[in-house]
Amino acid sequence: MNDKHFSSALLLATLVTLIAVIAQKFFPEKRLTVWPNTNYVNYFYTTSNNNENSPAYWLNQDQGLWRCAYPADDKSEYFACSFNILFAEKLNRGIDLSGYTHMNLKFDYSGSAKKLRIFLRNFDPAYSKVEDTNSTKFHSMILYTPDLKKELSINLDEFVVADWWLGQYDIPRHLSRPEMNNVSSFGIDYVEGKQPGNHDIKIEKIEFVGGWISAENWYLLILGCWMLGIFIFAITRLVQLQRQTKYDVQVINQLNTTNEQLKEEKDKFRRLSTVDPLTQTYNRFGIDQIVSMICNIEPSHLNQDAPRFALIIVDIDHFKRINDRRGHDTGDRVLQMISAIIAKGIRAQDFLGRWGGEEFIIILPNTRKEFAIALAEKLRFMIYDTEFEPENPIAITASFGISDKRDDEDFATTFKRADIALYAAKAQGRNCSVMAEDQLIN
Repeated sequence: MNDKHFSSALLLATLVTLIAVIAQKFFPEKRLTVWPNTNYVNYFYTTSNNNENSPAYWLNQDQGLWRCAYPADDKSEYFACSFNILFAEKLNRGIDLSGYTHMNLKFDYSGSAKKLRIFLRNFDPAYSKVEDTNSTKFHSMILYTPDLKKELSINLDEFVVADWWLGQYDIPRHLSRPEMNNVSSFGIDYVEGKQPGNHDIKIEKIEFVGGWISAENWYLLILGCWMLGIFIFAITRLVQLQRQTKYDVQVINQLNTTNEQLKEEKDKFRRLSTVDPLTQTYNRFGIDQIVSMICNIEPSHLNQDAPRFALIIVDIDHFKRINDRRGHDTGDRVLQMISAIIAKGIRAQDFLGRWGGEEFIIILPNTRKEFAIALAEKLRFMIYDTEFEPENPIAITASFGISDKRDDEDFATTFKRADIALYAAKAQGRNCSVMAEDQLIN
């Protein structure tokens, strides 16, 4: 690398670094919506002695509106009334909030209380037990009800671990700091003395917000890239200094590179020869190669209880009518969409090919016919339920013939049995799947 190229590369790297530093401020945030969210279980917790009528209940669950009715005649020294959201069925399988920086809350409160408390409970095997729900670390902070008239943004580092919880479980100092790596639940309750009457809260939003990557980690990544670039540059300069003495080695390496390029080109043309250009599925030549490969697999590598492969032939019903009435462009789009539907419905180890015209073939390696017929039915319903040409819809169905390879037959015989089954499906009124007879009937 000459001085001109080096200066250009250094200027470009500096510009990219500057853009990367500025771009960090514009990175999109990751968000975890807790409410509204039907994936989480919510419940009310109270210490009322009234078993018939709970003091906490929904006024309108769809709107997130609930009530806590403090009885005026309650004689207990302590009265609890809280709304809780569980993040997991099991206490020790919470969600990791350590990558979030703050939470957005939007409540609408009506009542005489001046303060509410929100809390997060974290499970850690060092101090928590699954059978003791109260052993999860209790983080909390106070919200003043006059502040609830607008949406609040609360930093997660504002939460503190409750002193009563630390004392109750004799938590050592090294475990007493806040933790958000396995949060099992979120809750809202009241912390003032008894306030008889109705306390209504409408929950509109609870979400956690954070960056996909922190500013510190982003800057460390930039620094690492610079260190890597400097290392690469040093190695490059060393190679340049040794170029004259290693000329023969460079020639060999160049030949190896050329051979690799030729191999890549060969693989590219080989793929083009095995792929149908319209549907991007295998063509007949490609299917023949796949069948040959499957048939040559060592028996020890196969499930001995299943045949070498199962075969499904798919034929689009009344396809000629589509071409005649809508034109070949529409027919091509239908073929492309059918191939996409089938590709989505089959397994990763299965092979899809266009056998010709409107006929497709699916090879299912080491698969029983019972699975093949079930898969054919699944694909049939997927095609039947798909809306083709939404601007001018067409009802498309397909017929399926299924067979599996017998030990004593070749691919042509297996295909023939599936093809006969396909004709039987069409004779039965189309849009159905038929399993081939175990033996070919002449």
